[in-house]
Amino acid sequence: MSCKYYKLIPEVPGELGEKTQMDSSVHPPKIEYLQFIFDGWLGDDLIECFPCFLISETLQLSLGKTDLGGFTIKEVEIAYSSLFEELYPDRKMPAFKWLVIIGKDGDDFFLDTKNNLIVSERCLGFLKEYGNLNNCEVEYFILK
Repeated sequence: MSCKYYKLIPEVPGELGEKTQMDSSVHPPKIEYLQFIFDGWLGDDLIECFPCFLISETLQLSLGKTDLGGFTIKEVEIAYSSLFEELYPDRKMPAFKWLVIIGKDGDDFFLDTKNNLIVSERCLGFLKEYGNLNNCEVEYFILK
């Protein structure tokens, strides 16, 4: 039985911060230190800011109890823009972690040649069951 795969296009609620350290001489840029600045947030547990993906700590802790592979978790420095502070002065935000994708074609998490996040059907089921992906586009992906 062959496994089905899906391309995920997560919400982009902000941008890389000034403290982000990256090598932009390669594509995609290689990030050494990540600072993410929220401008807004629609509530998803998986978010993106090229070339990085972030995951809520709650979903990350659940993910850590599975045998899903192709990723590692790193710390991220989170900040909030003045726009965010103005729009959501009393908003309580969850903690986020940096979801670093290290898988290869056929793993539960991997990147395609355009740096799109690809996940296995089993992984997508887990993410939907334990997290909020309401603003994440999901497209069928054919593994070549």
